[in-house]
Amino acid sequence: MKKHINTALKLRRWVTVGHHIPGRIRLKYKLGLLAHLATFNSTEIEKALQNIPAFKNYKLNNATGSLLIEYDASIVKPHLIDALFSQSEQDAEQACYALGACLEIDGAKHE
Repeated sequence: MKKHINTALKLRRWVTVGHHIPGRIRLKYKLGLLAHLATFNSTEIEKALQNIPAFKNYKLNNATGSLLIEYDASIVKPHLIDALFSQSEQDAEQACYALGACLEIDGAKHE
């Protein structure tokens, strides 16, 4: 789990929140993010997302440099999303663990 937390914390540096309402968030990303994402296996990412009940849909728009994510706000508390993208590294790390617990990801308890 710690590996996933570290990856999430690194990737969040490449995005800013464009808009967030419970259940829907638009992230604006810098082009450098695409280079980082190219190192991941997209098929594995798609399969992992399908196994997360709270995840509803996403739309990547390279023309505008944004990613729209729809999620179940009754499972993922919106304040955790806000904390994940806050300026505080500590708040973001704690939010990652809390999100892992909400999503029932193995090893989500803080190590």
